[in-house]
Amino acid sequence: MALEHGPDEMRQAWEKAAATLKLLDPTWMASRAEVVYSYPERSFKVPFFDDVYQVFYPTGEVIGPDGRPADAREAIIILHYLTHADGARVRGDWVAYRDLPGARYHEPAFVADVERPLSLGLSGKLQQLRKWASNKEIRDDIPGDLAFVWKVLPRVPLLVIFNERDEEFPASARVLFDATAPNYLPTEDLSVLAELA
Repeated sequence: MALEHGPDEMRQAWEKAAATLKLLDPTWMASRAEVVYSYPERSFKVPFFDDVYQVFYPTGEVIGPDGRPADAREAIIILHYLTHADGARVRGDWVAYRDLPGARYHEPAFVADVERPLSLGLSGKLQQLRKWASNKEIRDDIPGDLAFVWKVLPRVPLLVIFNERDEEFPASARVLFDATAPNYLPTEDLSVLAELA
């Protein structure tokens, strides 16, 4: 999919995703992705990371909440979400990145690019994280100093589990996916989604 590649690969990935969008019925996509499609505006409203993005149909142009074109990675993920969504209901069964289709050998990169930077970035900031996550679904039933569900797309939640550093161990963060995540996005997109989060 080329989310981690150069501008030419990103442009090609966007063009391919936009071409797929054009072939599909907008109301069919909206119902499966749990988003709103407006016929008068010929666009979708897609909640993405606590903001709302507008996706024009059939062009595939993605506009961010600030009214400017979305970043290429964000645009590709949103288009893939609309075109891949199959309507599966979120189950609340959480899986690690390595358990996603084709991801087992990419787990070290996921840890290095997502979980390790998250652990370092949140170290010493448990109280700030608690405050930030107060409007998320807090999961007291999951072991950790803080576990919360962040609905980054309508049917793609992430479970973030954070343990603050102590005298024996450094801070650690884990990011888990609902078992239905592959029903909405390719595995590479899910890695980038967690990185953006």
